[in-house]
Amino acid sequence: MAARIGWGWRLAALIAAAVSILGRPAGCQTPLPDELRRWSELRLDDLGRAVQGLTLSAGHLTVVLTTGHAARVLAGDEVVGIFLRGEGTLEYASADPIEFPVVRNNVRHATGLKPLDPKGQPVVRDRFNELLWLAADAPLPALPAAVLRTALEDAFADHVRKFAMVHSSPASHEFAARRLNGVGQPFVRAEFTGGAEDLLYEFDPGESKSESLAALRKSSWVSHRYDLNWISDQPLGRDRRDPMVPRFILTDVDLAVTASVAKDVTISATETLVGVGADSRLLTLDLVDTVYARSAGDERRLRVKGVFDAAGNAVPFDHRSDEIVVALASPLARGRSMTLRFEMEGDILHSPRGDSYWELGVWPWFPQPDLSGQYYKVHTVLKVRKPFVPFAPGKTIRRVEEGEYNLLETRVDKPVQFMVLVAGRYEWVEDTKDGVTVRVASYAGKSPNLKRVLKLAHEMIAFYEPFLGPFPFDEFNIVEINQWGWGQAPPAFMFITSEAFNPLGGEINKLFSKGINERLAHEIAHQYWGHVVKMPSYEEQWLTESFAEMSAGLLIRQLKGKSDFEGLANYWRGRAEEAAGVAPIPLANEIENDANEIDRWYQRTYLLYAKGPSLLNSIRLEIGDDQFLRFLRSCQATFAWRFGSTKMVEAVLDKLTGKDWKPFFDAYYWGTALPPR
Repeated sequence: MAARIGWGWRLAALIAAAVSILGRPAGCQTPLPDELRRWSELRLDDLGRAVQGLTLSAGHLTVVLTTGHAARVLAGDEVVGIFLRGEGTLEYASADPIEFPVVRNNVRHATGLKPLDPKGQPVVRDRFNELLWLAADAPLPALPAAVLRTALEDAFADHVRKFAMVHSSPASHEFAARRLNGVGQPFVRAEFTGGAEDLLYEFDPGESKSESLAALRKSSWVSHRYDLNWISDQPLGRDRRDPMVPRFILTDVDLAVTASVAKDVTISATETLVGVGADSRLLTLDLVDTVYARSAGDERRLRVKGVFDAAGNAVPFDHRSDEIVVALASPLARGRSMTLRFEMEGDILHSPRGDSYWELGVWPWFPQPDLSGQYYKVHTVLKVRKPFVPFAPGKTIRRVEEGEYNLLETRVDKPVQFMVLVAGRYEWVEDTKDGVTVRVASYAGKSPNLKRVLKLAHEMIAFYEPFLGPFPFDEFNIVEINQWGWGQAPPAFMFITSEAFNPLGGEINKLFSKGINERLAHEIAHQYWGHVVKMPSYEEQWLTESFAEMSAGLLIRQLKGKSDFEGLANYWRGRAEEAAGVAPIPLANEIENDANEIDRWYQRTYLLYAKGPSLLNSIRLEIGDDQFLRFLRSCQATFAWRFGSTKMVEAVLDKLTGKDWKPFFDAYYWGTALPPR
């Protein structure tokens, strides 16, 4: 289920209904590999056979069709699954104690199932009247020889159309990748309907090394789409504490972007990919295909015109469901590199609230691997029609006028994630101090407070450098977003909303200006915690959010005094108490709540932005300020421009203090207990 949404920033995408189980391969100019084509055209082999007491199992899932009919499913001439209709039951158990709290929460608040907890282990039970069971490199049960005249084709086609609308990695991509990449391990995907919940289950010990169960939920935003409510996602044959090694990483991106002031854009992305974990013949990358701009009806499409190798030869691809797979003539081997060029166009630019700016944000608007595979330097040439002014991360190579366009060329020479571009009616000031150029841009006219923000940014950078190290980038853009109450920190960049530019003007400014210094400090700290130290997965998001929040707290103590810091620490503690029992910190992004989306958002926020820094503050109180600053500096030095992990953080702390911190992290990070004050 690779197309999983995290952080709340991944934009919605449409999965078009299809006439076959996995959808017809789309947008490809050259023939797709036979394996991908076959898995895209599944069919039933014959009429249904009467069955009773048929049992299927995988991992921690057991399924029984009490009575009904079944037909074999074919990919080409190969039997790859069974389609069942009748009366059946399923039982699924979580065996990972770390996820027990969030499984219990999600069953109660995000499904119509009754929570079961025999012997302290969460169990999910449901019935079904229809099941599609697909399996690769896994045995299938024999069906009775007699074929009855029970037609299942219409039901099969209806099932196909429904699950083609699920916002998830297409099954054709998943199964073809495992075959073409030689995974050689069983893979099972099961789709259930007719019970208290429609469910999607996957068992994958070979590639993702996980077993997951999710409930389908009609999208509240797009009528023809189903989202997934996560019930369980437990590791198989691995320790959750050890980050997964990606098959390959993206190391260099050369972007040529030409944009209008309205909605149209062309994007050329030349990418260098390096094999890391295992050889790959089918590459899977995130790439948005449909953006919903101002409303669900305002669909914007990104179309891939072609994918080309270094010699200019067209490469087969299939782009759908926010994902593109690329079929290589020869595998990308471990330790080898290759270059691909993606040519794209679409009307995906949109101006929030009709304002005169657009943003290509931290969502996958050019092809990218999962988080642990994003490790790229970037060269960008961005052209935007006048009067819009472009901004992009990196050192400025040139900023010129070129006919009807304003052109900006930049280069990021450190490996980053979350590349962004923005353009609009901006005016800016900039200043260089101690080798760092800070550029502050205000929307729709030059704010009288630009220089105040500029001065404050330099002061905050100067505070961080003694214990976090030199500022990571030569240039740093702070760009106003014409909204209220949030900030975001892509590499060498900060988006901050309007109250930062006029904190004393108007009631709404005053409302959101409370804590604006802390928010600015938090976003600047992300240049260290998020870019110098990177998170390899959403389970490690506290490395960016909690460490940035704690660093911002130390800065507030410097600016405003110990009492303000104590107030902030008390706030962290209070909010942590509200969310601690729902999930451990690493599973904050797993929380679901159908009845109250606001509660779900607060619980996730309180774990990452309150319990996490509260845990770090407990460490500070135990080891003292001086040693705590050495601890932060050691983390920066140890993980500099690398992916970090909590297990590695624990090792740094062990070495620094001569103490075993594993019981502490087991209780307060991997567990739901509150850290000591």
